[in-house]
Amino acid sequence: MKDRGPERRTGRDRRAEAAAEAAPVEPPPLVTCQHCGSTVPAGEFCGRCGAHLTGTARRTHAYAAVPSERLARLSLVTTLFPHLPHRHGAQFRIALVAGGALVIMLAAMHLFAPATVAAALVLPVLYLMYLYEVEIYESEPWVVVGATMVAGAVLGFVFTNLSGGALSRAVLTGDRDTALALAGVAIPVAAQVLMLLGPLFLYLFRRSFREPLDGLTFGAASALGFTLASSLTQFWPLLAGPLLAPGSPLDWAVRLTRAGLLVAVINACTTGIVTAALWLQRFDRRRGAKPWHTTVLATVLAAFSVQVALGLVAFEVADLVLDLGALIVAAAALLLYMRVVIHDALLIEGAAHHIGPEAPCPECHRMVPTMAFCPACGAARAAAPKQTRARLAGGV
Repeated sequence: MKDRGPERRTGRDRRAEAAAEAAPVEPPPLVTCQHCGSTVPAGEFCGRCGAHLTGTARRTHAYAAVPSERLARLSLVTTLFPHLPHRHGAQFRIALVAGGALVIMLAAMHLFAPATVAAALVLPVLYLMYLYEVEIYESEPWVVVGATMVAGAVLGFVFTNLSGGALSRAVLTGDRDTALALAGVAIPVAAQVLMLLGPLFLYLFRRSFREPLDGLTFGAASALGFTLASSLTQFWPLLAGPLLAPGSPLDWAVRLTRAGLLVAVINACTTGIVTAALWLQRFDRRRGAKPWHTTVLATVLAAFSVQVALGLVAFEVADLVLDLGALIVAAAALLLYMRVVIHDALLIEGAAHHIGPEAPCPECHRMVPTMAFCPACGAARAAAPKQTRARLAGGV
């Protein structure tokens, strides 16, 4: 048989490749989701409701914001920063660890004033970096930052000065009942209300921010600004003192862990779950469609109950370690609750979307039909940064 030569084979291969490229790409087959009843592209997950196509709808093994993590997992970064791309999570973890190491190093050198400032700034600075990274504010950065972090900081400074003076007078006069009512009930409740004011302004006057995760982010940012100003105000006598101060580095490490990390996380979670539920109620007005634990009533009860309980513990328990233990338990429970609220909000939000053209998934980068959830990895598109979603939608 005569050899056709490499040129003819190459030309035929080129024609075959061109024909293959010109041929229309077959869309994935459609199947019916057993949970929501929708006809969706075949895959691991339902692109409309986010449930496992062959498993339970609850998805306890795949957190909607980061499907590679279980829902019941203690993760500060993927819970407080749900819009953050998964590949950038390591950078924020490193920054968080570096900030903690800096606080410990300064405390070990008896530089308690700089250690206090560093401890108070770690989470707020990370959150500002997060807001910049994911552009949650879209075209109104100063409005969002001003109404959340700046307003929270101003309210925290004013409130801490006023409440601290009232509590000090009650303690000095020996009026224990009044001091208990202030420290255990009035101050925690008032502080929680003030942390909600900035997000409520955005809720009422900036309706363009309509996604539930927008509300959660605004609530957490407001709480972190409030906690930052409150902590610095409480520690002002130390900050105004000498650079090198006497005292136990271990004792100060515990105090700074309490004020700079645990209280900030607790306030961010209590405020964030309330604002997320509030935004979710406006986003989805169907009666009975939401799980009870994501309703506004349930989140408000949880937030204020935790604040009051911790206020009573702080007043009644003199042992710093026991108080720290109570805060650790509360912070862990609230982080888990916050993940559940985020998870359920993303699943509920997905019900309003339909099948779109194929585009890369922001999380796993596979080409899949554009839907509320990636059929391949189950990531919620609403959890992706907004500029990423806009770029993919524009075909860039």
